[in-house]
Amino acid sequence: MKGFRYILLLCIVISFFGCKKFKGSQEIPAYLRIEPWSFTTNYDYEGAATYSLPDAWVYVDGSLQGCFEMKSHDDGKYAMIPVLKEGTHKLQIYPGVKLNGIASTRIQYPFYKPYVISHDFTQGEIGTITPSTRYYSADSTAMRFRIMEDFEDENNIKIDSTIKSQTRVKQISHRTNPNAWLDPYDTINHYRSGWIHLGDSIKRFEIACEELTDFPGTGKYTILEMDYKCTADIVVGLYYMTTQVAYDDLYYLRPTDTWKKIYINFSPMITENYNATYIKFYLGGQISNGTADYYFDNIKLIYRE
Repeated sequence: MKGFRYILLLCIVISFFGCKKFKGSQEIPAYLRIEPWSFTTNYDYEGAATYSLPDAWVYVDGSLQGCFEMKSHDDGKYAMIPVLKEGTHKLQIYPGVKLNGIASTRIQYPFYKPYVISHDFTQGEIGTITPSTRYYSADSTAMRFRIMEDFEDENNIKIDSTIKSQTRVKQISHRTNPNAWLDPYDTINHYRSGWIHLGDSIKRFEIACEELTDFPGTGKYTILEMDYKCTADIVVGLYYMTTQVAYDDLYYLRPTDTWKKIYINFSPMITENYNATYIKFYLGGQISNGTADYYFDNIKLIYRE
């Protein structure tokens, strides 16, 4: 009898909180099934359409419903979202990234447009949404691509060696080396990548961009986008020229045997060093023995003035 009273009490508690979850007259939500993002670019001005968008930030009539991760299910990869709305409402979905590849630093990516539609919500029914996005227009947002390197032009590589490096970045072709990144949308024109090999007497490398000045004011995003593949750690850092050259090793990218997309946030460091004469970002690596290979592509440094 005592056990029965515990069970009855538990059922009352569950019922209370279950009802409290849906305040108001509506207790049956409508559902959104949000499929993975698609992303397009104008290659000539915005580079390759590589992306990693695991999240959807969902707003209904301007009210945030939450940040939802695309997860794998038996019937595909998507996010399933309950929404206590009926009828037609404005639906805004913002693409979300993991800054620096860290799950705890999820943000709405500031350089990609939201997906905006009018959606008809029906209680108990599932509406399937396949969102798409692209970069904001530079004219409308003062967004700037300060560096864009795809390694397709052998005579104009913008990411090169520094005084600390023992080797230079080499250009490789997917037609002769399958490790090179191949653009799935244009295999005819975009099939080259940057490559560095360490081994024998070459134990370290460091490649950097040109000197960069006139960065945006404090508190504004400056983000490095990059595709990479490597067999040893890659360090990502910044040089600052103030009274002398200083540098910070900021992030480490772990080995991966498949191409990955990363979004590196330089904003806090640039804000802290706003009075620097110039800034350079660099990529580096080193080994003590054996060999290591590093592949880079579609490097973009983006900010908004």
